Amino acid sequence: MPSIADLIEQHRENLLERYLEEASRLPSARKVSRRDILDNLPAYLDALCALSRGQRGGPGHDRRCLEEAHLGQRLRLGYTLGDVMAEHVLLGRLLSRLWESLPPGQQPTLEDTQRLFDELQSASTRIVSAFNGQSSEARRPPISRGIEALPLGEERLRLAVEATGLGTWDYDPTTGDLLWDERCKVLFGLPPDARVESYDTFLAALHPEDRERAHRLVRDALDPAGSHTYRTDYRIVGLQDGIERWLSSNGRAFFDSSGRPVRLIGTVLDITERVRAREAVEREKNRVISILESISEAFEAFDHEWRFIYVNREAERLLGQSRETLLGRNHWELYPAVLGTCLEHNFRRAAAERISLTFENYYAPWDRWFELHTYPTDEGLAVYFHDITERKRHDAERERLLREQTRLREQAEKALRERQRAVEVLEHGEAILVLDKDFRIILVNENQERISRTRREDTLGRVFWEVFPTLATPESTYWRQFHHVMEQKVPVQFDEYYPPLDLWVGMSAFPTSEGGLAVFFRDITEQKRAEQLRERLVGIVSHDLRSPLQSISLASEMLLRREDIPAPALTGVRRISRSAERMSRMITDLLDFTRARTGGGIPLQRRPGELVDLVRNTLEELEVTHPGRVVLSHGRGPYAGEWDLDRLAQVVTNLVGNALQHGAEDTPVEVDLREDGPELVLTVTNQGTPVPDTLLPHIFDPFRRAGSGAHSSRQGLGLGLYIVQQIVLAHGGSIAVSSSEATGTRFTVRLPRGATPA
Repeated sequence: MPSIADLIEQHRENLLERYLEEASRLPSARKVSRRDILDNLPAYLDALCALSRGQRGGPGHDRRCLEEAHLGQRLRLGYTLGDVMAEHVLLGRLLSRLWESLPPGQQPTLEDTQRLFDELQSASTRIVSAFNGQSSEARRPPISRGIEALPLGEERLRLAVEATGLGTWDYDPTTGDLLWDERCKVLFGLPPDARVESYDTFLAALHPEDRERAHRLVRDALDPAGSHTYRTDYRIVGLQDGIERWLSSNGRAFFDSSGRPVRLIGTVLDITERVRAREAVEREKNRVISILESISEAFEAFDHEWRFIYVNREAERLLGQSRETLLGRNHWELYPAVLGTCLEHNFRRAAAERISLTFENYYAPWDRWFELHTYPTDEGLAVYFHDITERKRHDAERERLLREQTRLREQAEKALRERQRAVEVLEHGEAILVLDKDFRIILVNENQERISRTRREDTLGRVFWEVFPTLATPESTYWRQFHHVMEQKVPVQFDEYYPPLDLWVGMSAFPTSEGGLAVFFRDITEQKRAEQLRERLVGIVSHDLRSPLQSISLASEMLLRREDIPAPALTGVRRISRSAERMSRMITDLLDFTRARTGGGIPLQRRPGELVDLVRNTLEELEVTHPGRVVLSHGRGPYAGEWDLDRLAQVVTNLVGNALQHGAEDTPVEVDLREDGPELVLTVTNQGTPVPDTLLPHIFDPFRRAGSGAHSSRQGLGLGLYIVQQIVLAHGGSIAVSSSEATGTRFTVRLPRGATPA
């Protein structure tokens, strides 16, 4: 949006030519040279440019000085007031033509044009006052004869004044008489032929809120010690038409030789539309400010020197400084850390190329991410921004979850390919059900139809709980887990039985970006039944194996007591005895596993005991086969409680044995016992190769071995850690594992002292 100064400078030569062409036609200019016709107009245009830009001109460009010099030259050349006013009207008309044909968005601002026309109106008043000042008091006609009786009453003057829309008035403070021309009467709501009695008529027309101020300014203008000028804007209420108008009035006072005020003359201009437009602009400005103050985004604006010219309330909060501190300060000086970043590059690019940009920027001093939207303005640059740090963190978490989802889906697809060799993931792959935020079904596939025994045309658009009413209860695992995903925005996995179809289903539910959830599921009924059958079979087999194994153990013990057994045979008997012991431990593990899975958990025989003694005695048994490998440390205690001491000895044996087997042979296994409030904490730590990340979440699963490598073939059934977990849980405790290259592999067992329900 250009300024009037820009337009003047752009069309300067054409403006001077047009002025010279039309001003040369005035009667007073017939014998005047082209140079004298232009006079100081170029310098006056420079002064108007300075006014447009809000600058103060130097002595050589002072508008008043230029106007007075021009009037003096016109008087010397014999110009009439009508021709001088015609020149002034011509200049105003030529200037306004510079932008009248431009689109609204390319025209100067209302404030810019208002400053120009205020100046031209004031100049018109000064012209009238200057010419009237040439008439001596002796030659002044009585005011009652009308303004047309004055030397101003030339026809060209009347036409010139009418062209500007100005009304003229003449006030005699010695008599109180007031004279208005026809235009002035119309502006004050009177017919052209109405009679104006006195100064009181003027006061009666003034709006009550402006009357005292306007009257005071008249008194000030008539004060010999004052400025002798009168300039104000006020509202009037038409004396007969009752219309409220805004008027701008300019005047000049004249004094006799004794300093007594004898005359105040001036002009008045209807500025109602201008004031209304200014008020509309102000209302729009206030509305914009109100919007900017109420929006959730931060907003800041800079001038061309990168000084803050506006910040809203949210910007104050995010920037951590008040607007009083920010306004007028240079952005780069306040925030030097952004220099050289993409923020500086994009800010300067948006301002230089006058383009809008949207980008993200990390501000290191605050460890925060921001999203910024920049827009070039006439003043400089406007910026909307908001803190997206949480979104960035959520994006990172979502990426992690997506990677996990991808891993799980790849596993599911691999299993599905092995079973069904599906080609299409959604329609022919794993069953999928997508719900919106209101649990309304928006997507299903054919495997979902097959497993749930429903048709998609009967389910799409309906609420999930209406389609499957038996699940619509807070006691339902489906209800709890689905609501957990929806509310917490985290994925879940679970297996659950669906009674209406006698079906076991493996579920994987994930939050969607729309606020709903996507559910992948598969029929695991056969798998569950196979597991149940295996568990029962393991229990039966392990129980039935005990009897023959006891016979083998008794026979081997009897043979070992005999003294007549040859040495080669004795070696074989010892091997049979060790194998029987190993087989006995495996059968015990199988029986414990069966009890844990099908019998309601591992049974306990609680009795009072002291945990330090139990751990020390258990480690002494391991010291025989692993001398010097185990180090025990503990606090002062006490470590008394009520537990199944044999089962806890089994926990210690399994954990320490696992650490000895998988830890580095040249490093000790550290066993630590300490108190933590009402709980006792047992940790077993070994150094060496850490447990793989893929195995760590499944390390307590049954039939899982804790590692691979040279020892893996001698690790038994893979039930040791599972049984440890079940024993700890049966005591109401917890067990956790961590593993890394730096800290080693550590199992942490937390046990309550008393009998806590598992």
